[in-house]
Amino acid sequence: MQKPAPLSVSDVSFAYFDVPVLNNINFEIQHGEFTGIIGPNGAGKSTLIRIAAALLENYRGNILISGQDITTLSRREMAIKTAYVPQNIEPHFPFTVKEIIRMGRYPYQNGLFAEDSNARTAVQTAIENMDLTALQHRSFSTLSGGEKQRAVIASALAQGSDLLLLDEPTTALDLRHQQLILSKLKQLTTAGAKTVLLVTHDINLAAQFCDRLILMNHGKILADGTPKEVLSFKLIQQVYGVKVYIDVNPFTDSIYILPYKHESF
Repeated sequence: MQKPAPLSVSDVSFAYFDVPVLNNINFEIQHGEFTGIIGPNGAGKSTLIRIAAALLENYRGNILISGQDITTLSRREMAIKTAYVPQNIEPHFPFTVKEIIRMGRYPYQNGLFAEDSNARTAVQTAIENMDLTALQHRSFSTLSGGEKQRAVIASALAQGSDLLLLDEPTTALDLRHQQLILSKLKQLTTAGAKTVLLVTHDINLAAQFCDRLILMNHGKILADGTPKEVLSFKLIQQVYGVKVYIDVNPFTDSIYILPYKHESF
C-alpha cells in the first residue's frame, strides 16, 4: 500500500482582514522531494508555509500531513511529523546553542531538557551537520544572524521529523554556509530521509539544489515543475518585471540567472 504524501495542499485560500493573500492553491509533495517556493515579495510564499505548519487558521481548503488533516493533530503530533524553521527567532532566555538544538527533541520527552533515548545522537549529528561544534556552548544571544539561523535549522534536524518546512533559511548566511546547509538538505532528501519545502528569494540557489520549483505571484501558483521548466525568460519577466540572461552552470548542470542589463525603476 502506497504511503500518503508528506504534504498535500488542496484548494487553499486565505485573507488578512478581507485582503486576499492566497487564492486556490493546490499541490502535493512526494517523499524525498526537495521543493522550493519562489516568487516576488507579497506573492504569499511565507503565508502558505505558515499555514502548512499549522501556524495560521481561518483558511479555506485542506492541508494534509502524511494523509492527516492538520486541524486534527495536536501540537505534539504536528511536531513529530513536521519541523518548521521561521525567518527569525530570538529566545528571551540565555540558552546555549546546544540547548536550543536540544529543544528540537521536545515532542518525544517530558520536560524541556529531559533526554529521550535518541536525543544525544540526534543533537550531536545536527550540531556537526550545521558546522556548530565550536559554537555549541556559546550563548545563543551572542551569535551572528547567520549562526543563529544555523542553530535553528540544527534544532529542526534534531527534531527528527520527516517533513521540513523552511522559510528563507539562507538569508543571513555567508556563501559557504548557504552551500553547506542546502547541500546537507539535498543529501537528506536524496537519501529519502527527509522531504523539504523551502521558501526562498534566491532563484539561483533554488535552481541549483531544488528538484522542483513552485513559482507564485499575487497569491496564485503560476508554474510548478523542474527548475528548467519553471525558470523561463517569459515567466521571469512576467513575474519580476526584469529581463534576464539564463545559462547552465557547467560545474553543477543547474541553470543560473543574471539581469540582462541595468533596469531603470
